[in-house]
Amino acid sequence: MWIAGVGIRRENSRLAAIFARKHCFKMFMRVLVTITAYLFHPLLMVFAALFLLLCLKPHLFGVPVWTEQSTLVVLIFIYTCFIPAVAMGLLKLTGLLKRLDMPERHDRFIPMIICAIFYLWLWINLKSQSGIPLLMNATILVSIVGVFMAFIANTLIKISLHGVAMGAFCTLWWLIRTGHSGDGVLRFRFAETGVSEVHLHSVIAVSLIVAGWVGLTRLWLGAHKPSEWYLGLAVGCLSAILAFSYTF
Repeated sequence: MWIAGVGIRRENSRLAAIFARKHCFKMFMRVLVTITAYLFHPLLMVFAALFLLLCLKPHLFGVPVWTEQSTLVVLIFIYTCFIPAVAMGLLKLTGLLKRLDMPERHDRFIPMIICAIFYLWLWINLKSQSGIPLLMNATILVSIVGVFMAFIANTLIKISLHGVAMGAFCTLWWLIRTGHSGDGVLRFRFAETGVSEVHLHSVIAVSLIVAGWVGLTRLWLGAHKPSEWYLGLAVGCLSAILAFSYTF
């Protein structure tokens, strides 16, 4: 009896250790996927695309480095990230938005309308400026088309907005590489002296890897079904192609 009791206690201890490890792994993964969701949030991806474009081709903006267009960078951040984020926070405080992660399809309509308004305002104002290149206008237009297409799709299915953002981001750099790299500028300039080792091809490759990781985390979290994620990617890709076709 004593030997049997010891065996049972050891088995219980082993099972408890396995359960604890699984619980810790799930907690770690949940934290990791949450960080991923915010780090590659659709609002941030719009700003990241515009900022990287300025770092890649500052000569199109009439400057040798992006720091000489810091006012433009701040303006872009305010209208693509800050104001939409504040608006969503106010919607949450007033009860018009239940949760910031917007798990329900109907929660997304008002935030998307807000984003579309400010993206459209930014596009209209910047395209009339002589110092703003067509590539910048096209990139902003990608976000506008993406939001409107996602809005329409969202009336039928809870489309993945992360998927839209990642699809548009990856396609954007592919379009720039294949159709707008005749000047031979393929490396990013982040500092005033010299160019970095970051090549446009590297950005495309990393973007594809990140898109896969973001999709994996969204599915693991249960935020979307595979069909919703793939639809988001397709909408993002198509929005970039349409925006560039219209601009050029």
